[in-house]
Amino acid sequence: MLPALIAVAYVLLQIVGKPTLPPANDAYRYARATLEILGDSREQAQHTALKAYCRDKVHWDLRYQGLDPQNLREDAPAGPDRAKRYKGCLINSAKGLEPTSPRYERIFDVRPGFAVLAVPAVAVLGAGPGLLVTSVLFTVLGGVLVYLLLRAVGTGRGTAAIGQAFYYASPIGWWGGLPLTEGPVLALTIGALLGSWWLLNHRTTAGSLMLAGSLLVGTAVKYSTFLLVAGALGAAALVCLLIVAGTRHRGTYLLAALNTAAVIGIGVLSIRYSLPGSSETLQDTFTNHFAQPDVDAPWPMLGELNANYWTHWLQEQARSPWLIAAVGLGAWGLFRHNRALAWPVLAVGMTGLAAEIAHPVYSQGDRLMVNVWIVAVLGLPLLLDQVTRRRGAQVPGPS
Repeated sequence: MLPALIAVAYVLLQIVGKPTLPPANDAYRYARATLEILGDSREQAQHTALKAYCRDKVHWDLRYQGLDPQNLREDAPAGPDRAKRYKGCLINSAKGLEPTSPRYERIFDVRPGFAVLAVPAVAVLGAGPGLLVTSVLFTVLGGVLVYLLLRAVGTGRGTAAIGQAFYYASPIGWWGGLPLTEGPVLALTIGALLGSWWLLNHRTTAGSLMLAGSLLVGTAVKYSTFLLVAGALGAAALVCLLIVAGTRHRGTYLLAALNTAAVIGIGVLSIRYSLPGSSETLQDTFTNHFAQPDVDAPWPMLGELNANYWTHWLQEQARSPWLIAAVGLGAWGLFRHNRALAWPVLAVGMTGLAAEIAHPVYSQGDRLMVNVWIVAVLGLPLLLDQVTRRRGAQVPGPS
């Protein structure tokens, strides 16, 4: 019952904290796509999704206004009421929420997975709440999968429960509590890791199904992320085959083959359907979502932006190095416990770093790099388990 209680506690905390959620531009686009799947026309879906966004925006603006001490003065000018704000939001975005560039819209149109997963909840609860519930439930699932993975690698129930709770309490749980793709993406990433571990431990049928299913659904949700995840797991499988004793067996070869097939498959899909790739992402970054003309040389600009970004990031971490410490200790715990587990987890965690290098936008830094927390979520409980067992072994028994 402990994993269920931890999951329920996370859900209850999301309910308590829901009024603090800011409106999400991306959520408007996912809501529109979900409503189109449910049968609405593009115009109907856009209008319904815009109404959900405007309700959230008005609520957020009024809440933020109430936090400003100057607005509590008796002589403070009265702002427009809730109804006027809501109507103004609808009028200002009558043609759709900015940015409305077809190139920007296509980035979301070719990622239908989250919209498909959200269909049941949106059909019952409506556009805004439905997306949020879908993301939260997938985050709950991700925590349960962390529990199962830690149990599968040999930890006790208490240690596995700590890992599950840490998953919810870390930035993974924060971003998974927003109506965005992070909830499903991270849950499916943990599913891919669980499948990989089963393959490394000769559970070939269950491992193949879990890994292939996670990669397939994940690709539909966010193909760019799962291209990195599949590539990372494939590389980790190769490392295990080369340097980790006891891993040269059918399961590891299947692990390498399935991830290689996923990388090739995503590449073929990208070419066949001209999916937005790295070049388009760079233009999106440097043109303010295509509101300005394309830049001629985005790659040198990316290098300069990275130099500026990581200098600033390292200076920030020097003042508050909790991420570096958590990931470093987590990696230590993983390698001390089992190298066959450590390499896939570390490889998947580093996809967050790769995503940040490819898109070093300061305002989105924590979100883009959230995968690195997987190393800490899985590694720190293992390190704690090792320390606890060592201390227990050192306690002398009764004479």
